[in-house]
Amino acid sequence: MELIVVTGLSGAGRHSVLGALEDSGCTALDNVPPRLLEPLLELESKLTPGHERLVVGMDSRQADFALEFGPLVDRLRGGDVPVQIVFVEADESVLLRRYSETRRPHHLALLGTAGEGIQRERELLAPIRAMATTILDTTGLSLSELRLRIASLVPQLPTRETAVRLLSFGFKRGVPADADVVLDARFLPNPFYVEALKPLTGRDWAVQEYLLESHEFREFLEKAEAWLRWSLPLVRQEGRAYHTLAIGCTGGQHRSVALVEMLAHRLKGDVAALTIRHRELD
Repeated sequence: MELIVVTGLSGAGRHSVLGALEDSGCTALDNVPPRLLEPLLELESKLTPGHERLVVGMDSRQADFALEFGPLVDRLRGGDVPVQIVFVEADESVLLRRYSETRRPHHLALLGTAGEGIQRERELLAPIRAMATTILDTTGLSLSELRLRIASLVPQLPTRETAVRLLSFGFKRGVPADADVVLDARFLPNPFYVEALKPLTGRDWAVQEYLLESHEFREFLEKAEAWLRWSLPLVRQEGRAYHTLAIGCTGGQHRSVALVEMLAHRLKGDVAALTIRHRELD
């Protein structure tokens, strides 16, 4: 069992760090009181034998957190439990802005201002900050930059593959609301007007063979593949869990279906998490 404790200043982004670690395959629990951590680890090791990375969130809202945390970590490390401590902080101006935007009072402000509460918390958590294996300053970091920082801090974390979905649809029923990218294939030759192909769909080889005779269709297919291969590393770098490329034609029966089928065939060996859906057929 490996343990990563995420703590730090309120409003600095502890929840975002926990979420990023959970998305990377860790088991994550938030607001764990110090006195419950050892029983939790013992129970977790019994329920999940073998190697596991557990992430717990702790903060100064828990009673006696600052007093109990140091001895707790010493006991765990003495018991051969690898412990990483990630301390999350940010500039005071950023924390004040976040409290102003959310209109939530700082739990240590008492009857004073949020700035006084932030200062009290810094002083209270100073000994814990000194114990940290990693100090993560989230000032000015976007969520994608935060994920990259976490990946560099804990390089042995598994990376979740971005799930790519190829979706065909018909414009006459509207553009899919969940599409990240939409390509319009309505200018390509339409098998609907070929009597023998009209009752078929883009899944049928006869339709695909007809479309492949068109230079424009072949070029469309090649450019869509090239664009996906170029953009996917950037999409993954941004930390997206899902990416949907939607291709539409008039009715969603022939051209868009054939493009999705052939594009999936070209990509399936290189994109692990790849699925296809034909909205008007399914």
